[in-house]
Amino acid sequence: MTMHRLPHRHDPMRRACDLYQNRLCACLLLLLVLALTTVPFLAGRTAYAAEMRTAAEQSATRHRVTARSAIDAQGASSGIDVRWAPVRWNDGRGVSHLGFTDVPSNTAKGGTVQVWVDSENKLVKPPTTRQEALTAGWFTGTMTAVALLLAFLGTRTALVAAFDRRRYEKWAAEWQVVEPLWSKRLHT
Repeated sequence: MTMHRLPHRHDPMRRACDLYQNRLCACLLLLLVLALTTVPFLAGRTAYAAEMRTAAEQSATRHRVTARSAIDAQGASSGIDVRWAPVRWNDGRGVSHLGFTDVPSNTAKGGTVQVWVDSENKLVKPPTTRQEALTAGWFTGTMTAVALLLAFLGTRTALVAAFDRRRYEKWAAEWQVVEPLWSKRLHT
């Protein structure tokens, strides 16, 4: 049994604006697919590269030193593993420095902890790691994809609303012409 295709006929109920709306929505969908295949990747790669540049700059200006706890950080209650405590360290010239940082809660006074300092011997966070840069890249790429999807949905919703508004205006105008004839009333 062979199937016969019906010849393509114009649907009398389909208006030109319906065709335009469908074509524009299809174009928007195509743009979304193309954008989702490239833009999030490029944004993520750019964010990763920027984070790696930051990591390189930080690694060049920061170094790790051994510091000693200036107080007894033992006895932390409520199960906290670290405590904010003062630490003291000497720089390369033998000058003593004092700063506050997180230390393990089991650190006794005089116990050693590793801290990061900058070129001015101020306590700083460790340099950005490759894993942190990867995370930033993935997060940026994902958020870019979400933003593209939301932009598509917003644009499509606005487009459909504009076409619907135009369609309703045309229907109202046509009804003004047809209604008097249909209800056998003539307005003069």
